[in-house]
Amino acid sequence: MNIGESLPRNAQHFPDKPAIVDAQRTVTYKEFHERTNRLANYLLAQGVTKGDLVGLSIGSRTEHFEALFALAKIGAIAVPFDFNWSGQECAAMVRFFAPKAFFLERRKETEALTTIACEHIEPSRLIVVANNGDYDSISLEEAVNQGKSGDPEVRVQGLDPLLLMITSGTTGFPKACSINHETYSLRCMNYGMTKGMHKDERALMALPVHFNAGRGSVMSILYLGGTIFIDEKFDAERFLQTVEREQITYTMLVPTLCERLLRHERLTRNRTSSLRYLGITGGHLSKELAREVRQRLCNDLFEAYASTDCGQITSIGQDDWETHGDSVGKPIWCVLVRITDDDGHEVPTGAEGEVCVRTPLAIQGYYQNPTATEEFLHGGWCHTGDIGFLDDQRYLHISGRKKNMVKSGGISIFPEEIEDTLRKHPAVADAAVIGFTNLEWGEAVKAFVVLNTGAECSADALIQFCKQSLASYKAPKVVEFLSTLPRTGLGKIDRGKLEAMNRAD
Repeated sequence: MNIGESLPRNAQHFPDKPAIVDAQRTVTYKEFHERTNRLANYLLAQGVTKGDLVGLSIGSRTEHFEALFALAKIGAIAVPFDFNWSGQECAAMVRFFAPKAFFLERRKETEALTTIACEHIEPSRLIVVANNGDYDSISLEEAVNQGKSGDPEVRVQGLDPLLLMITSGTTGFPKACSINHETYSLRCMNYGMTKGMHKDERALMALPVHFNAGRGSVMSILYLGGTIFIDEKFDAERFLQTVEREQITYTMLVPTLCERLLRHERLTRNRTSSLRYLGITGGHLSKELAREVRQRLCNDLFEAYASTDCGQITSIGQDDWETHGDSVGKPIWCVLVRITDDDGHEVPTGAEGEVCVRTPLAIQGYYQNPTATEEFLHGGWCHTGDIGFLDDQRYLHISGRKKNMVKSGGISIFPEEIEDTLRKHPAVADAAVIGFTNLEWGEAVKAFVVLNTGAECSADALIQFCKQSLASYKAPKVVEFLSTLPRTGLGKIDRGKLEAMNRAD
């Protein structure tokens, strides 16, 4: 079982069906299979072989997936780079992974990486999209044209590594999740088992594919034989137009994008009537927001609790939102969950502890990081780093991240709980909470708050507001007002940037 085998199957079953539609072109499964064969054979001719690491920095377009499938067909291992990394971070990544080749899209975000790649990669193995000829490299189209169209003569097995998914640590030793072909194939098939995806799916991806959630969703649709429409960047009007025009059946969004769509003046239910499945990633929807999304966007709303390391863990679906919307749902078909204390012992139902899972969807470990691998897989369970509990009906509730936890006066405080409380204040548009060093308490709580347009509110008033519904020790000691909160590409609060801002004050 390997990812590369899915293309010849799909090309045989429905050769003329569109596989990918992006802003530049439409590629059928037959064309996609042949182009990735040619690209794979070109790489072999340049000395790239099974087990070699190959860098990948291409945006939300067909070539991103042509590169991934070409590498999968010869057993080379893709190492995706994030567009948001600085030149210093990119240099550290290139030194650490020492890629044998590199797929690179020429664009503003990759200027520093392009210079670095040219210094480390042979020109024939630096394969560039949108190449203007001012670097020693080869264009992806030239590589495709030079490669042979036949299947590459490489035996790739299920346990061979496919991909290194970077999760953090780019300024030093990166934390790179290593996943093999068999596990990634299971993740793709899981889309059919838990979400009902199939070959007739017409899916739209407007999340960036250089993030693991976006990439994984596209790969799963391609594995199952559906058609995927890719948007380079989310735009509410264009998104609605595509859903309506192309009769999109499936899409994935983050909570902040749901809110943007709901505020769009031209949103009507008939424009999204073709949607039979709306998946949520990158955060939890409140009951109120979920209710509005179901009424105005798509009734079949599903939210997955998942991670790059573990894959999907739980799912909350349309029948659960009203009665169990404060949870993240129940474990999916292949996942066993238990909650443990700091000593690794299972705690009683309703008690909080670390969420640990056993699942065939989990990664095999972290590349060249045995310490992190042992911590993650200790005792035969995957340690998520999340704190939560299982209720009497076995629904999982997440309290917060173990690493985000603030320890104030020896008491554990979860930022997410305080953030939810602050957002209930009528003057507050958004909020984020971190811990900071405090001589008296060890750590204390600081809140960063964005007010609604035209609203006024003092720090003292917000602190008192928190004390009305939370234990007094959980209330922020300090409140700082910002115009916007820093967020990652998937809309999550960037706590690292907030901590850096706090240290700079």
